[in-house]
Amino acid sequence: MKHRATSLFLGLCLVILGAAANPAYARSMTGFSSFHAETSLSTDPYTCLAENYGAVENSCGYKVSLEFAIPIDYPGNHTINVTNGWFGSTSAETFSCASYAYAGNGSAVYGTKISFTGPGQTLQTSVDVDDGATSVQVICWYVPNGGGVANLNWNP
Repeated sequence: MKHRATSLFLGLCLVILGAAANPAYARSMTGFSSFHAETSLSTDPYTCLAENYGAVENSCGYKVSLEFAIPIDYPGNHTINVTNGWFGSTSAETFSCASYAYAGNGSAVYGTKISFTGPGQTLQTSVDVDDGATSVQVICWYVPNGGGVANLNWNP
C-alpha cells in the first residue's frame, strides 16, 4: 500500500509539473488586436494601418513605430516571442523591436533588442521586471511600409 501511495503521489506531481510547463499556458495575441501607434502631430497612422489575417500591416507611405502592451502576472524575467509579417518583402520586414518594463515614475528597465531581417521570423526579447516596474511593452521601431507584426507570445 505504501508503494502504491508513493507512486500515486509522484505521478500526480509529474502531471502538475507537466501542466505548469505546458506552453498552452503562455499568453498570446495577434498584432492587430493589440497595437498602438506612435503618432506625430502631422500624421495619423491609424488611417493607414491595416489588418491582415490578425497581423497589423503598415499600409502607410512612411515608417510607423508600433507599441504592444504585455500583461504580466508576476515579477521576474519575461520572454516575449515576436513574429513579424509573412506578407512583406525582405526590406519591408526588416526592423527592430525591444521590450521595456516601466514603474510609472519615469524610470524604465530596458530589455533585449531583436532585429528582423526578412518575412515570417519569430525572435525573442526578454526583460527583467522587479516589483516596482510592473508594466511591460514591446516597441517595434520604424516598421516600413508593407511590413508588420503578426503575433506575440509570452510567459505571464
